[in-house]
Amino acid sequence: MIRNYFKTAIRTLLKNKGFTVLNVLGLSVGLATCLLIVFYVVDELSYDRYNTKADRIYRITEEVKLNGHENSYASSEAPLLNALKDFPEIERSARLMPTSSLFISAQKYHVKKGNENIQEKKIVFAESGLFDIFTLPMIDGNPSTSLNEPHSVVVTESAAKKYFNNVNVVGQTLTFNDTSTYKITGVIKDVPSQSHFNYDFFLSFSTLPESHINSWGYGGMRNYLLLKPGANVKNLEAQIRKVEIKNSYSPSAWSSGDNYLRIVLKPLLDIHLRSNSQYELSKNGSIQYVYIFSVIALFILLIACVNFMNLSTARSSNRAREVGVRKVLGSGRKELVAQFLVESTLVTLVSTIIAVLLAWIFMPLFNQMAGKELVFTSQSITWLLPSLLVIILVVGFLAGSYPAFYLSGFQPIEVLKGKLSTGFKGSFLRSFLVVFQFSISIFLIIGTLVIYNQLNYIQNKSLGFDRNQVLVIKNTTSLGNQAEVLKQELKQLPGVVNATMTSYLPTGDDRNITGLFPDRTIDIKKDMLSEFWPVDEDYISTVGIKLVAGRNFSKEMKTDTAAIIVNEAFVQRLGAKDPLSKTVYRDSYGIQPFRIIGVMKDFNFSSLRDKIAPVVLSYAPDNGAISVRVHTADITALMSQIENKWKSFSPNQHFAYSFMDEDFDATYRSEQRVGQIFISFSTLAIVIACLGLFGLAAYAAEQRNKEIGIRKVLGASVTAIVSMLSMDFIKLVLISILIASPLAWLVMNKWLQDFAYRTNIQWWILGSAGCVAILIAFITISFQSIRAALSNPVKSLRSE
Repeated sequence: MIRNYFKTAIRTLLKNKGFTVLNVLGLSVGLATCLLIVFYVVDELSYDRYNTKADRIYRITEEVKLNGHENSYASSEAPLLNALKDFPEIERSARLMPTSSLFISAQKYHVKKGNENIQEKKIVFAESGLFDIFTLPMIDGNPSTSLNEPHSVVVTESAAKKYFNNVNVVGQTLTFNDTSTYKITGVIKDVPSQSHFNYDFFLSFSTLPESHINSWGYGGMRNYLLLKPGANVKNLEAQIRKVEIKNSYSPSAWSSGDNYLRIVLKPLLDIHLRSNSQYELSKNGSIQYVYIFSVIALFILLIACVNFMNLSTARSSNRAREVGVRKVLGSGRKELVAQFLVESTLVTLVSTIIAVLLAWIFMPLFNQMAGKELVFTSQSITWLLPSLLVIILVVGFLAGSYPAFYLSGFQPIEVLKGKLSTGFKGSFLRSFLVVFQFSISIFLIIGTLVIYNQLNYIQNKSLGFDRNQVLVIKNTTSLGNQAEVLKQELKQLPGVVNATMTSYLPTGDDRNITGLFPDRTIDIKKDMLSEFWPVDEDYISTVGIKLVAGRNFSKEMKTDTAAIIVNEAFVQRLGAKDPLSKTVYRDSYGIQPFRIIGVMKDFNFSSLRDKIAPVVLSYAPDNGAISVRVHTADITALMSQIENKWKSFSPNQHFAYSFMDEDFDATYRSEQRVGQIFISFSTLAIVIACLGLFGLAAYAAEQRNKEIGIRKVLGASVTAIVSMLSMDFIKLVLISILIASPLAWLVMNKWLQDFAYRTNIQWWILGSAGCVAILIAFITISFQSIRAALSNPVKSLRSE
């Protein structure tokens, strides 16, 4: 019996090649898109799950609001773990300190390989407890003691092969920054890419002077806890908060006004998707985007299924006589339902095979858009095959259920008398499904336009500084005092407008928050948390920041070492009408006074999701990078000259650079990728919907064949017939616009709320989406409508 179902299904599908191709194509594209999104979602959800104790690992996160400054920090106090070592809920603890958190200026590291110095970014200072908490299998060495001694280092398998061409390197040494020698005490397997941190060199924390800091107030650590099974997390958070407040500068400050200090134990598995704190160890993802893409995948799959249902029910009149004859010959309704479900399952099976091939072919392109490295692996096959089987059965049943039960319910007498040829207007469900399809399509069109508009706004918004034609030369720390000499020589090159030396740039990663006070009485209740950046006298002109009051730093003014330039947000926080007459104070190795000599216009130095925070520029040396503003028609020649200058100072070190506008774009790369993916998937959804509409228009025209012939005989024009056939569908698209527009406005307006600086959803976006949907529908329908209108009426009426 089952064999007979399959044979009949194959014959029917081959007999109706056009219908079959439309269904297979729509389902294949829809399923392939879903597969790509599933791979993306699975990858995002798999972060840090390689750790066998992942459900018991937590990072200490601080949420702070102090005198109006509110933020969340992935880092916490240096001596905190020592104060918690006797807590019974804690099984193990460890500290991580990235090089960007160090007090010392050497934040950029290069490693010596022969005569060559190689810049390395994946370096972190850590404690041995790290290997007891995280699953980082050690190939060679003792994980419990590998980082106990100063100047010891654990390297990954890749790093060992890079520098020594093998992994048996325990006992070998590596030289960092030409001066610091570290002994290799362990080799671990590479940290999985689905990790919220990814380092190649783990240097012993005990090497650093910071490891001996016992005073509270330095929050540069990433403190991790492995809790015992069944530990009360909320209770532990409250206990840690008491320790923090007890050791803070002014415990009473946290109970005054709306100030607060909260300790949050962030679960390891939540860090990548649900944490957006300052000083994260890597660029995190967003659970919001996981939800968005999951919904898009569901929408596209539903559109594909709706196509199947629409085309199948549209063909009901063509198969009605078949059903009638089968029933007269003794076929029961169960057999007919089974026959139609086998047909739909067979179409789904073929579509799924094609979808897997399409997903495999387009995976590299998707990776490029999403910034991923997704691949079909043996591990992915273990969950993919069962998932595909479920998809085949569910989609086959879902897409074929209504046609099966609808067609099998026909009465033989009515069928054989030809009473079921009711045309397009005869099916309310089919009209509903068209509305559903186009509502989703219009929703996606509006979402695409809003995302594109916001990204375009980000690209063109005045940021308060000029990021164009600024070259950032990196790793200049290794030059020491010669970095200043290089800067001065670069300024003499033709085509160089100016140059500044500091790693603290609006588009950079280096940040330094410090507390400033309006008077010498260091009262935390008056603390004005601000970005505190060391710069030189060329910084403002090179970066293109505007001074609105006062003056710039000057080499001629020796007292400028105790001077600062502040932004408008700082002046507002200070509450001073005449800030140039004010002195503020910093508690760092004694109380330091700083006189305000200038006020600069606010500029965006972080994501446009955040409001501009107070920024203070101090006149102090920092040789972490050299930024060069250029103005030349031959950028290639100038770059060659700059590189030659670099090689004359550091012949063994790679010339690493970037352009400031590229660094800015990198800040919003995730949003740009989301925009590209959203546009691509929206286009696919519209294409799939159009495939179904194309098929429906063909069958609608076919079922009204005689009506069209009569109208032509009576003198109807081609335009009138096309309008008649199109209007039924256009009405449904107009209904879709009325349903989708308010829903899309609500959802996208909520998405925009994440940006402190954003565009509004203009009326023209909703209008444009509606016009695009109507235009697409009309173009899709018109082909079939014009073809029907131009047909010879004799052919349709000769049997009458």
